[in-house]
Amino acid sequence: MDNVMKIIDLSHLVYDGLTTHPSHPRIVINDFVVHAFTAPRYQPPCKGFATKQLLISDHAGTHVDAPSHFYTESESVDTQDLSNYFGEAILVDVSGKELHQPVNLELVKKTLEKDNLKVEKGDIVIIRAWAGRWDDPDFHHANGLALDAARWLREQGMKAVGIDLGNIEDNADMTRKVHMFLLGEKVPIYENLANLNALPVKRFMFAGFPLFLKNCTGSPVRAVALIKEQEGS
Repeated sequence: MDNVMKIIDLSHLVYDGLTTHPSHPRIVINDFVVHAFTAPRYQPPCKGFATKQLLISDHAGTHVDAPSHFYTESESVDTQDLSNYFGEAILVDVSGKELHQPVNLELVKKTLEKDNLKVEKGDIVIIRAWAGRWDDPDFHHANGLALDAARWLREQGMKAVGIDLGNIEDNADMTRKVHMFLLGEKVPIYENLANLNALPVKRFMFAGFPLFLKNCTGSPVRAVALIKEQEGS
């Protein structure tokens, strides 16, 4: 019983027509073949097969950024160590902040102190910065992680970071300084995480493995939290 794990899905549903971010293409999912079309080729009890065709950005839905997203000569998602995408994680819940308030160092330290949390070496830091739905009008206007906080978290030993926004930093800041810093440090960035309000604990195991996509700058992921049942009871 001690090893029973609860799995909490931290991913958004991917569906035909989904637009993750205004700068990325919408997702297209259509029928390639349907059961009725293939059925004549088979004998009972088989009644044919169906497959879908997917047209999808490498930054669609809940996804992870690789260094090559902003650095032309850096690592693509297929060349990074898989250990970067799995491990101990902490939840930094700042969802009560004002819309345009950045998740700066002062706010991060205050939240960690309030929740009795410490960033350990090798931690994955998950930031809840949004209390609403991801299709709310203000979603893309919410301010995310500030550079001073990103630098400090990395200094503490953070190996990956995620957020429930479409952009980990201020969407209006076209210098993309937080992306540039983190990806320059080879720190994977998860965006569009979901259901962070469902986490019953602030420390848990996290997994968000990318697809094995050659030369891609990111990948959709099925991000999950793994929690021992007694921890959340």
